[in-house]
Amino acid sequence: MRLMARRWGVLFRKGFVQNFQYSAAHLVQTAASVVFGLIYISLWLAVTPADGFDGYTPSVMVQYICFNQVIAWFTQFGMGIRHRVAESVRSGKIAVELTRPMDFFFYKIAFELGSQLYGLLFRGVPVGLGLALFVGMCLPASPVVWFFTLTELAVGGYVGLTLGYLVGVSSFWTTEIRTASWAVYSAQTLLGGISMPLEVLPRGLELLAKASPFAHLAYFPTRIYLGLSGPMPIIAGLGWAVALTIIARAITGRARRRLEVQGG
Repeated sequence: MRLMARRWGVLFRKGFVQNFQYSAAHLVQTAASVVFGLIYISLWLAVTPADGFDGYTPSVMVQYICFNQVIAWFTQFGMGIRHRVAESVRSGKIAVELTRPMDFFFYKIAFELGSQLYGLLFRGVPVGLGLALFVGMCLPASPVVWFFTLTELAVGGYVGLTLGYLVGVSSFWTTEIRTASWAVYSAQTLLGGISMPLEVLPRGLELLAKASPFAHLAYFPTRIYLGLSGPMPIIAGLGWAVALTIIARAITGRARRRLEVQGG
């Protein structure tokens, strides 16, 4: 177990460090995220009633958008796991990766978690600082709120990576993952609450979104951060994390058998 943890730690560090070579591109993306954040804020300030709705006053909506623009770099944006898995399949490198003395799923997740942490620290946090210069940003005073927020954020990041992995591993059966990738991305955008609270959706779709894994990518971490929700969503998020892990490992097993049958 200690050896496995050490291997995951090495992969985590490699995933983190590799991003430093793209610093110029990340700077441009950070600036673009600040601009989009300001656009979203302007739109919501224009349509949010003065007395708010469902607890979302204009000032709360500003903070909702700001925090979402920060955490999106950890739970949604910049995830390359789907494309890296698909590229391994297309290039044939997957045959070598599957023979390594590590669980293939956790091997990929450990590497990508390092990359996503880099995204949060070096892209998400600068976006928050940039938005704070224009509209201000309130930080929770309670350490308990911070603890629950970071816990739910960690769960959301893992759920997001697992969903991306499932898209990538589908390349064992398809020649192109573009359709599946856009379908998942669209669901993340609509049901994740990244650009709007889920309360604005029709009631049936709102309930579906809150029960889905996508709500843990943006909606629930932000609700906890703003003090609008307690820690209960973390339990549901952990349930989704376990369920998606079981599904991902089962599909990985089938993919391995398919590769061996095909003679890859």
